[in-house]
Amino acid sequence: MKYIEEVSLKTSDVEKLKEYPLPDVFCTESQIFYYKNNADKESILLKKLFRTDEKRVNRKVSTIEVLQNSELSTYKELVIPEKVVLIGGIKSGFTIKEITDCSNLSAFLKAKEVSNESKLEVLKKIGELLRRVQNQSQEFYFGDLQAYNFLVDKNNDIYVVDLDSSAVNRKKPLETKYIIVDKKTREISKYKINSVGRCYPNYNVDKFCYNTMILNYLAGKDLHRLSYEEFFKYMDYLDYCGIPREMINIFENHYTNKDNETVVDYLDELKSDYKRADYKVYEMIKKKKGY
Repeated sequence: MKYIEEVSLKTSDVEKLKEYPLPDVFCTESQIFYYKNNADKESILLKKLFRTDEKRVNRKVSTIEVLQNSELSTYKELVIPEKVVLIGGIKSGFTIKEITDCSNLSAFLKAKEVSNESKLEVLKKIGELLRRVQNQSQEFYFGDLQAYNFLVDKNNDIYVVDLDSSAVNRKKPLETKYIIVDKKTREISKYKINSVGRCYPNYNVDKFCYNTMILNYLAGKDLHRLSYEEFFKYMDYLDYCGIPREMINIFENHYTNKDNETVVDYLDELKSDYKRADYKVYEMIKKKKGY
């Protein structure tokens, strides 16, 4: 097995680096800097972690080493960190390749100038990537699969970042946004959640996160606060709007102990007027007609 390379920097060296702009993104785990910016080569960034306790960083290093030595290293969509950065002798972050001329998926999905067709195309590509990585030999889980961890370029190609927080086995729980915020998942045994809300990675979790990202896009808002009753009423409304019944069944299955599927195969069936699925429209109709 080839081990990840290391690069050593002084604290004073890092203090001279220029911060990398991340519009529309709030980072809770790290700060990004320009590290090397060569005109004739791809630029390299430094991801400096806020927390550098040995156990946490070593898990990240181990994950990256497995990714670098697996088939996943050939996936152009996966932006795998390249080297471990030691700052003052302490493992404190990673170098990563800069992906230029991209927007964050969260901003992309909200952009009025981007067509609904383009947005669905990108969401479909993510679902197809999820299927591909789950069908290859190396065990791998995105863990915190959410819009902020994807980039989209001008050709609608996708790139996954923050892979040091992914997982190559089910042994360590991860912070998974859509699991943390949706308290209903605590009652479902297929989501293995510990006492502090962290979730042990598995394919049911990744599929739940992907589908939730799609559902939130259709609704135009995060739906994690909905009670069971409110959630299923909204599912009935989606049926009324003409959303494929197969998609709705998959969304509803999130809260059973049956293994999850993804809605990727049904995205092409969404009609041009699916924007009626917006939750604000649903609330207006419910108020006017007592739906």
